[in-house]
Amino acid sequence: MYDVVLNQFGDFSEEKFNTESKIRRAANDVMFYVAQAVGSTTKDATEYDWSNARKNLLSLQSMYIFASKRFIEIEPSVVTRIDKLIKQVDQEIKKTKQEISDKTKKDLEPWLEKYKLWKEMSEEKPKSSKKKRRT
Repeated sequence: MYDVVLNQFGDFSEEKFNTESKIRRAANDVMFYVAQAVGSTTKDATEYDWSNARKNLLSLQSMYIFASKRFIEIEPSVVTRIDKLIKQVDQEIKKTKQEISDKTKKDLEPWLEKYKLWKEMSEEKPKSSKKKRRT
């Protein structure tokens, strides 16, 4: 689809500039989000940052491959490195999700214990033996 649309309009130096610019921005965004994720102390935010890093890695990879069809000569090792980074980021996302799940369970333990006690106490209460009278 990309080539079909570009062939209809011919070569534009502006299109080449925009594509290269998007590739540079995506690479910068990857570095930014990875740095945010590594530096984050809040696990909930870390999952978001790793997800953004993954999204930008996929954008970078897609734009790089598309640009190779028209504007630049592709370096296969770049695509391979991006694939490896995506796998590492996926591992970090999985690890972060597990840490969040563990933290949630730990945070809920006192509340579940209180609920369990309340439930036991409410079951031990004697039921009212008064019957309703009809008038």
